[in-house]
Amino acid sequence: MKRLSKIAFRKLYKSRVFWIMLLLYAVSMSGMLFGVEAFINKIASNTGKNSPIPIPDFSLYEFPYIWHNLSYLAGFLKLFPALILMVFVAADYSYRTNRMQMMMGLSRTEYFFTQVLLVLALAIISALLLVFWAMAKGLVHSTDLNVGSIFGKSYFVAAYFLELIAFLSFALLLVTTLRKSGLSIIAFSISFIAIEPIIRVYVPDVVAQNMPFKRIGSMIDVPNTSLMQLFGFNFKTYIDLSDLAITLLYTILFLVLTYWIIKRRDL
Repeated sequence: MKRLSKIAFRKLYKSRVFWIMLLLYAVSMSGMLFGVEAFINKIASNTGKNSPIPIPDFSLYEFPYIWHNLSYLAGFLKLFPALILMVFVAADYSYRTNRMQMMMGLSRTEYFFTQVLLVLALAIISALLLVFWAMAKGLVHSTDLNVGSIFGKSYFVAAYFLELIAFLSFALLLVTTLRKSGLSIIAFSISFIAIEPIIRVYVPDVVAQNMPFKRIGSMIDVPNTSLMQLFGFNFKTYIDLSDLAITLLYTILFLVLTYWIIKRRDL
């Protein structure tokens, strides 16, 4: 595994583009998680001036609810690590670096696992950023700092990690199939934004609710904040085991198909 890790990340260490893209993602995610509460409260305050119902300020950063709140928000940027993944996996095909690695003794199975390691690395970086901001903001904004309160809903980070792994696994399948970064990014975006939502309109509800992006995205529901409750909304505040299981099955399916393509096609 250590050898495969070195192979997977050797070319990334010296890539200025990779570090710039990763930095932009980290800054974007940090900026959103850091400033979203003030932004929402400002909008709510402006809306409340013309509302017969007073809209109070609320906090997204109190333990243990911060884990759910930030995990949900971080999901809006999951297209960014998918973009990074597709750019650098496609570069392997464009510059024939995968062929060079195999000429030097790397097997197709080992090559597949180097791609999986990149998926895991991007998901781990995202999860660590989420944990950092949850702890930093939670410790400042919470009054109840016992262990049970701090880590009470931290399992949402694990759910976010799995959601991102599934999302990136689909991106890996797509770029392995198409081999071009631009084409893969366009196909991925259209699939996510248009194709699946349109299909869901015309298929039975039981099918629509279990399509990949829908099921993966529904694992972490909209947080049940005081603002949502004020308007009568009531969302899921836990991780449903069926969502977890189906997301895992989709992840396995995407990775198995990717492995099959790598084993069968000419690289």
